[in-house]
Amino acid sequence: MDKLMQKIKEKVDSAELFRLKNKTIPVNFEAGNLKSIDVSDYEGHALRVIKNKRIGFSTESGGKDPDLFIEKAIATSEFGMKANFEFPLEIIRKNKNPLKIYDSKIKEKNISEMITSGKEMIKRIKDFNKDLHCDVTILKHDNEIEYLNSWGANYIYKKSFLSYSMMVQKIDKEDILIMYSSIDSGKDNLESKILTDDLLKKLKWGESIVEVRGKIMPVIFTPNAALVLLLPIISGLNGKNVLKKISPLSGKKGQKIWDDLFSLYSDGTINFAPGSAPFDDEGIEMQKLPLIEGGEIKNFYYDLQTAGMAGKNSTGNGIRHGIQNAPTPGISNLVLKEGNMSFSDMIKDIKEGIIVDQVLGLGQGNIISGAFSNNVQLGFKIENGKIKGRIKNVMIAGNAIEELNNVAALGDKAKWVEGIYKLPHIYLKSLPVSTKKNE
Repeated sequence: MDKLMQKIKEKVDSAELFRLKNKTIPVNFEAGNLKSIDVSDYEGHALRVIKNKRIGFSTESGGKDPDLFIEKAIATSEFGMKANFEFPLEIIRKNKNPLKIYDSKIKEKNISEMITSGKEMIKRIKDFNKDLHCDVTILKHDNEIEYLNSWGANYIYKKSFLSYSMMVQKIDKEDILIMYSSIDSGKDNLESKILTDDLLKKLKWGESIVEVRGKIMPVIFTPNAALVLLLPIISGLNGKNVLKKISPLSGKKGQKIWDDLFSLYSDGTINFAPGSAPFDDEGIEMQKLPLIEGGEIKNFYYDLQTAGMAGKNSTGNGIRHGIQNAPTPGISNLVLKEGNMSFSDMIKDIKEGIIVDQVLGLGQGNIISGAFSNNVQLGFKIENGKIKGRIKNVMIAGNAIEELNNVAALGDKAKWVEGIYKLPHIYLKSLPVSTKKNE
């Protein structure tokens, strides 16, 4: 890295090098049987340069032709964006508490142990119903990340990741049931029983299918489905969208938009959370950044370039979504503060309503406006404070920015979803619910 940087410095005004070394081992089961065990080793570099005040970018893996790697970055700078930032002069971590993001036990975890865990997960589901189709993936990552820029600022750290995921399918004539669950951690502390317990509970709830009449009614979003409401907010708080004035939250920093119980954070300082790191991918210290507190917009999140364009400071949210991409404003870990109502009490509180657990088309539609419209892939009907069965052919729609003013309660227990989101249940007082057989 040092020798390569010396060559780069001779040809550009300033530059940064980012290196990712990754070893991934997934153990895959399909239809209840072991399908594959893969071992993937990857090492790649990303180079971002500033020349004549314009940004160039290139990537490579294998390190076979460093000169071409450099020249590609320089060539792209000729028509690249104007640079509104400088790379950090030094890498400083003000938080002196050691951040725990690496567990050597994950690297040492035996493949035979992973296979045994997968078989145990499948057995528990098959013991409930032998006709269920079960797919399982147990995945472990061992990463090393290194950063160096032309001012001499640098860092290096290791990061581990372990994931268990399971999809269960049941096909009965015209009824297709698909449900999934996953658990993730940067530490070897996962219990597969938690995952299978979650699926077994939902399988029992869904043994019978019940009808729902289309109307406005209370809706509980499980942590799995809460992103329907939160993705538009995440997009609206993105500094790039705010800068372009396409965010409906532009100009509303410091304004109270939602109820006191709504507090949202981007937090890259949580031990063993998949999105945590001492620094973002541009050398800026990660932090716990309040985005919304007590319903009031506190901050938007920025990378270096977007912050420079907006006349702000980076918030430590310069994230690379794959080494082939330059940093953009992104969330490290997104945490929605828990409320004080249990899931069971939410159910008891509803005379007639639904639970939404999985949707089709998450992230589609006009997210930036806040609008959502989704078919419910997995949901359940509540009658007189009890779950009566699984629902089909149901759609929900609304505007997340408005609906989050309609929150009756937040759950008292949050769950990690898709690795980087820690979310409780969200109980809306009312939401339009439609069906194919409206009465």
